[in-house]
Amino acid sequence: MMIKKYLGLLSVVTSLTLGGALLVPANVYAKDAANEAVGNSGQAGKSSEKTVKIQTAPLQDELRRGFASNYLRSHFAQSRNDWSAANRYLGYLIGQASREDELIKRSMILALGAGEFDTAVKRAERLDGLGEKDSLVLMVLSLNSLINDDARLAITYLDDMPAGDTTEFIRPLLKGWVLAGDKRIDSTLFNDTPLHQYHKALIALYLDNKEQAAQVAAHILTTEPLSLADKERVGDIYLASGNRDKALPLYEEVKEAVKENHVLNSKLTMLKNVTGELTQEQLDSVLPFVHVRSVQEGAAQAMYDMAYLLYIEQSSTSTRLFSNMALALDGRRFDARLLLADSLVQAGRYHEAIEHLSSIDENHPSYLETQRYIADLMAQMDDMEGARRLLNALFLKYNDVDSLIQIGDLYRQEENYKSALKIYNKAANFMGSEIPEEYWYLLYARGMASEREGNWKSAEADLKAALVYRPNHPYLLNYLGYGWAEQGLELEQSLELIKRALQMRPEDGYITDSLGWVYFMQGQFEQAVPNLEAAVELLPYDSTINDHLGDAYWKVGRTTEARFQWERAVNYATSEDDIAPIERKLLYGLDAKEGLAGIGKSK
Repeated sequence: MMIKKYLGLLSVVTSLTLGGALLVPANVYAKDAANEAVGNSGQAGKSSEKTVKIQTAPLQDELRRGFASNYLRSHFAQSRNDWSAANRYLGYLIGQASREDELIKRSMILALGAGEFDTAVKRAERLDGLGEKDSLVLMVLSLNSLINDDARLAITYLDDMPAGDTTEFIRPLLKGWVLAGDKRIDSTLFNDTPLHQYHKALIALYLDNKEQAAQVAAHILTTEPLSLADKERVGDIYLASGNRDKALPLYEEVKEAVKENHVLNSKLTMLKNVTGELTQEQLDSVLPFVHVRSVQEGAAQAMYDMAYLLYIEQSSTSTRLFSNMALALDGRRFDARLLLADSLVQAGRYHEAIEHLSSIDENHPSYLETQRYIADLMAQMDDMEGARRLLNALFLKYNDVDSLIQIGDLYRQEENYKSALKIYNKAANFMGSEIPEEYWYLLYARGMASEREGNWKSAEADLKAALVYRPNHPYLLNYLGYGWAEQGLELEQSLELIKRALQMRPEDGYITDSLGWVYFMQGQFEQAVPNLEAAVELLPYDSTINDHLGDAYWKVGRTTEARFQWERAVNYATSEDDIAPIERKLLYGLDAKEGLAGIGKSK
């Protein structure tokens, strides 16, 4: 993919944010206190040298202690991903170093990651004054110039960016938007990647040239490879330029491949329900960032796109930088806040992530989804009660059945299946006589909770109903097939379902175990063994799978190996209820039939 070569930016950013290159003795950076004292003493010659040593030793020690202490505090805060605190401590060091350009650069990057754009600008200005020609420094200065409506200065900074992959990728996008403020498009700036061409189309729409935008959209469709996201964006350009008939088939193609996409679903719903030409208000409701209203918003889109590319590359550190730059340009970028929140979650900064998500306006189309995400983060922080209160409030205020289902999921995570079933049934009753396809997951979840409560008849009914909506869902196929096998029912059908699931997930240890267990329940022990061995290789520390393999070994006469696997199963078990039946098998062998493992708790 052509875009890949531009991600050399990762090495630029990551080396500065994550490297430990600045961990050096404090006396390397501390200013020469002795020289300062000489300058102030008015002394000269040997006698002054002796006086200096006596007077400045305590001062030098103090400088060293202060520098080392604050540097280590900064390093520790950064190791905990608290970039704001890390930058605060680092700020105390600036002015104490004889070679401080690296300190200032590190501070700039920490400020960007912490969302302190004004501080990052001050650091970038200082580096620029030191003659630092760095792509990230000049990018920050150009963005600040755009915020201050100084297009000429922004162009100057962009033109000064040194040659390289970073410059090649970002400069054309930013320069293109600066020139758009002068009511013109420079087509020579953009390369042939879908992303560059998408921005060219956005600029055409910004300049109210819908015909040119549609032409660019058609050109994007000729480039390869084209992702589903690219196709949806082309559909957006077509829709915004008045070509709804060309947008619809692209949306439907993406919908066929990605069914769970509420943003795309809202576009399709509008196209099917609204006839005639769409108003700008209607377009803005489903294409919030296609209608660019200013140069700053266009540049924010470029920064968001960069953040998203880095997010795909799993660079959460760099994602934070570019998401914050997008927000500095356009604070309404909900998508940038989502990326930023997710990168903060990956860094373990749950409270900061929740703070960003909580800023989403109640009138935003994704408000409820965002609130449910906040509840999920609260649950991950072990605040289950707070998460349930939030979700219940959303259900009561907005009739949001998704929030109700999520409450059931939280109870199920706590293995409180009785309470989970109560909530799932409440959600089902709220929907009426039939659960619609879009809520197939409720059937799956309720089926799992019923099975864990020992009500296989109800579980089977829900799992089969869910399978009508999702006939090729590997984990649904596995759960129903394994459940049948544990009950000693429908073993041929069970084998068929699990084989289908394994074709889709051949490296899944749980599904591999299920296949071996079905063979075991059919009495085909020789066939069970290799499948259960493969499952143990994939999930060596799972108690249930080791227990299954032990049973199969016993049945084929490999009793010593059977006892070894049962011992492993005991060691890896997490519940006394699971340990007792296995220990009986260790004492008496498989004749203690009540020792057979119960239905797979870990599946």
